[in-house]
Amino acid sequence: MKHIELKTTESKVHAVTVFQADRAEVVRLCSVDLTAGQNEVEISQLPTVLDEDSIRVDGIGGNAVISDVIYHPPASNDSDKKHEIAVKDLQKAKTALEQQLEICKKQASILETYAGTLKGADTTGTKMNEFLDIYSERQASIDVRTTDLNEQIQAVEEQIKKEREIWNADDESKKRAVRITVIVYAEKDGPAEISLTYLVSNASWTPLYDLRAAVGAEKTSISLQYRATIVQRTGEDWSDVKLTLSTASPQLGSTIPTLQPLWINAIVQYNRSMKRKSAGFGGSLSRGGAAPAPMMAMSLAPGSAAEGYSSAFVHQDATAVEGAMSTSYIIEGLSTIPSDTDATSQAHKVTVAVVDLTADLEWIAVPKEQPSAFLRARVKNTSPYLFLPGRANIFLDDNFVAKSEIEHVSPNETFNCSLGVDPQIKVTYHPRTKKSRLQGGLLSTRTTTNASHQKITVKNNRSAAIPRLLVREQIPVSHDERLKVTLIDPANIEFPNRNTISAGSFKGDKSAGVLKPVKLSKGVSVRWKVNDDDEPEGDADSTAGVDGAREGMIEWICEIGSGQSTDLNLAWEVTAPSGLNWGPQ
Repeated sequence: MKHIELKTTESKVHAVTVFQADRAEVVRLCSVDLTAGQNEVEISQLPTVLDEDSIRVDGIGGNAVISDVIYHPPASNDSDKKHEIAVKDLQKAKTALEQQLEICKKQASILETYAGTLKGADTTGTKMNEFLDIYSERQASIDVRTTDLNEQIQAVEEQIKKEREIWNADDESKKRAVRITVIVYAEKDGPAEISLTYLVSNASWTPLYDLRAAVGAEKTSISLQYRATIVQRTGEDWSDVKLTLSTASPQLGSTIPTLQPLWINAIVQYNRSMKRKSAGFGGSLSRGGAAPAPMMAMSLAPGSAAEGYSSAFVHQDATAVEGAMSTSYIIEGLSTIPSDTDATSQAHKVTVAVVDLTADLEWIAVPKEQPSAFLRARVKNTSPYLFLPGRANIFLDDNFVAKSEIEHVSPNETFNCSLGVDPQIKVTYHPRTKKSRLQGGLLSTRTTTNASHQKITVKNNRSAAIPRLLVREQIPVSHDERLKVTLIDPANIEFPNRNTISAGSFKGDKSAGVLKPVKLSKGVSVRWKVNDDDEPEGDADSTAGVDGAREGMIEWICEIGSGQSTDLNLAWEVTAPSGLNWGPQ
């Protein structure tokens, strides 16, 4: 049997497929010269994070047959302990030398101090000559010793540095400590190529977007640069490889989850005064077996300059391949993604595609919170690419305006993207006026009615008309049947339960009717606020606005010409029994 040894430096990573969830599939090509009969090919220095169960070996060529594949796990060794002990011993030796050096410095200081105390009036010439001879001899001895100690300390420091380098080199080698032996039977002598495929962990990719919007008088263009940020710490470099990005999650497995019985029982509480047990109102939950167990609660918590760049080069888009449950993006050309160390982690970026999308613009103002109008693009994904959740850098007319997030968007789906504040739209939130009056007499309950009026002015200073501006405001909602909120202006806004705003009286019955916008004047209509995902298309009937009505959220829809302004008015009353104090919760 011929034994062939191959290190990873003698083979090449041909292709890599990176998954989002900490996995990558590597295809490595190994060229070997086989002899007729059985050959044992040992491939060493493979990544330690290699998944043993994922190994697949194929032979390229028809003159050889692969009969067996053997996985050799990393050999356990005590090199870490050995290096740790060596470094500690060297550090102890350095400390001892530094202590001796400190003694020499103190001796020199004492000698210098004593010499400073001698005066010519207190000593004879003979004694002075004797002291100078002693001083010269002692100082010379101290200087020699100091020089020797400094040289020894420097030598120990070099040894410590060299030992740490060897230690770090061993750590790096541990990342490539897997060996695989392939048993190949060849019909005759000759060259062959082995394709080795395996999964590794410590590799992933995340999407990153640059959205560039150009707003013109007649046309709005949206360009989306779809990029991928790749991080890998597998221990092996990927140089000039065919790169594919996949949305699949191989580590999640294919086992369908099952539900276990959800048992409940009364919570037993001790009553200290009665000295006996009583069952409290409520219950506890347990899953699985017949005997309920205590339930543990767990809560989950969530976790500059723009990273985007402008380029005049033409980007070659990746090819999107749709699978049954995932999408793969084949990056054009060859890519190089080196492995990062534990101490340093560098993100490597590749371009998936640069696509031009269609968008409708609208302006949104919430003047109660901020007297500004935000420009928002409602973008339709007309590309063949699936947009995965990721960070987005937003540019408006080549100026960076904000960082945002893009959610999961399939082809032909629509998503919203805020483009920041439009300074050419002036929004004025006038001071609110309030009045109160007493009602009722001897034969009826006395009540107090507080009337409020809010005026909002919006002016369009743009050179073009604003086709759609949403202005949002709110009125109080009562959770107490003693408090009655009545909408006065706009009086004709559609509401299932007339104009009385009460969380208790309005049940949100969608069969009560469609909450359509009500036209107030030319270019201005009003409705209960509609959630972004519930926006009806065209004139289609919709129950959109039910949540807004329940929460007292009002929304004006305005079309304002260039240089024009419009006034919006909102008035309501709150009636309560006299003497009852009320206010926001």
